Amino acid sequence: MELLRQILGLACLESRWVRRQPLWLVQGVVGAVGFTMIIYVWGSIEALKNLVVAYIIAGAWGLGLNIVAQRVGWDRINHDIKFYVASPVTLPAYFAGIVLGCSPFLASNLIPALAVALIFGIDLTPLLMLLPLAVLALILGAFLSLSIILRIKNPTNISAITNPLYTFTITLPPVYYPLYALPPAFRWAALAVPSASLMEVARWVTGYTAVACSPLWPVLSLAAWTTATSVLVAKRFKWGLE
Repeated sequence: MELLRQILGLACLESRWVRRQPLWLVQGVVGAVGFTMIIYVWGSIEALKNLVVAYIIAGAWGLGLNIVAQRVGWDRINHDIKFYVASPVTLPAYFAGIVLGCSPFLASNLIPALAVALIFGIDLTPLLMLLPLAVLALILGAFLSLSIILRIKNPTNISAITNPLYTFTITLPPVYYPLYALPPAFRWAALAVPSASLMEVARWVTGYTAVACSPLWPVLSLAAWTTATSVLVAKRFKWGLE
């Protein structure tokens, strides 16, 4: 009960800026709906199926990489994190509270994804199997961003890093388009990008769209990224007064 109380308390504190600026959520939903219409008009049902998966994986990835990591970075730079360290709050409770407090932003991806699936009769059952992968996407995205953020001293550089990092890992790699669309020589390079590997595993799990390789290769890529980013974050993020 104490752990749950800590998580909910932190979530309430961290969600204040979400409640004060709800238009950010509206902006996200409108953008997702507009993008869905573009894919529907110019694409196919297979493209929409890939879009449903991408909204979930990219949404979780972006939540961790851009929003959660920014909150942790700002708490550290502004020394707000010292208040939590000096309190009974534990590191797992702090991280879970940040994630829960920022989770409303994920709605801008989940709502269009579910709407598209229901409108076009896409089976929702495989989406349930994406939940563990979405959690991994969130954590890995946060760790990747934090491995860089925790090493900068200029606070103005936080958003200047997370926003381009999101663009480079979501817009450019095969997330919203299939991996098999790339020439064979470029597919292996694309799998080195964690978001692309996450999507390829997600395509394999749901069976919505064709995959370009065995799931073993993206799984190995994700294992390597998870290990590397965990080590990098652990070296710089100490739960104690510095």
